[in-house]
Amino acid sequence: MLSSFPGGRSRRVVSAALVALVAVTVGPVATAQAQSSSLPGSSVGGGAGGTQCVVALDPGHNAVDTDEFDPATGVRMIDYPNGVENAEAYEIVRAVESRLSLAGIGTVVLKNSVDEDVTYRERVDRAADAGAFLGVSVHTTPGADQSAVFPQRQGGYRAGTDAAGEPRKVAFDNAATAAESERLSGIVAGARSVVEGGAVPVRDNSFAGRDPLWEGNLPVISLIADTPWVYNEFGSDTGGGAHGLTGAEKARYINGLSAGLIAAAATSPACTRLGS
Repeated sequence: MLSSFPGGRSRRVVSAALVALVAVTVGPVATAQAQSSSLPGSSVGGGAGGTQCVVALDPGHNAVDTDEFDPATGVRMIDYPNGVENAEAYEIVRAVESRLSLAGIGTVVLKNSVDEDVTYRERVDRAADAGAFLGVSVHTTPGADQSAVFPQRQGGYRAGTDAAGEPRKVAFDNAATAAESERLSGIVAGARSVVEGGAVPVRDNSFAGRDPLWEGNLPVISLIADTPWVYNEFGSDTGGGAHGLTGAEKARYINGLSAGLIAAAATSPACTRLGS
């Protein structure tokens, strides 16, 4: 298990992931006390030195078709309902939220309900307003080998026709945020791989040939966020995306993502007492 966390992570990271693994085996009630003590100084809403141990959880897809241009970056923001994925992503996020709460990690869910109409810009603004140290998008997709984590990367981009009808490319340009996203993505992917029982690589996405979406290699929500972002897909061998997951698949995703986020939080200064 140690080898699944890149860079020789501290005992605290491994301990947090082990607590999460225990939780998914014997249930949250039996492990609530252990989880609460696994992250010294973490709290919902604030911690020592004014830091905040808050994860922003983004259930994938929108209640209705939306198509507008981001006022800050100019990138085209297209979102849409995707069958049962909307409801399942929201269900998974709420389950993960409960696990993180037991671990003393604050959360903000970026949709108030499955039926809320909310743009990518509104979502990243909600994450920023909550002081989240991490944003996490939750999606599912067909194909058992399609589980993956997509980090922000310096130079990651989307390109297409802008609001004025001109060609435009919008690239991610925040090296520090990209580095933190990459670091946290590795931790989340490592824990997911162990708990979900299959490789979850950290890699770029691809939006080629998906007109009217702009081409490129970075999800729009990750591109426009100043918060470090970890975008997750869970690949299903029976359905995924619009076609839904089995109960067992949902459980694996909830368990793996919860373990990964607890481990990621254990490495964040926002979740650790100064000097501890």
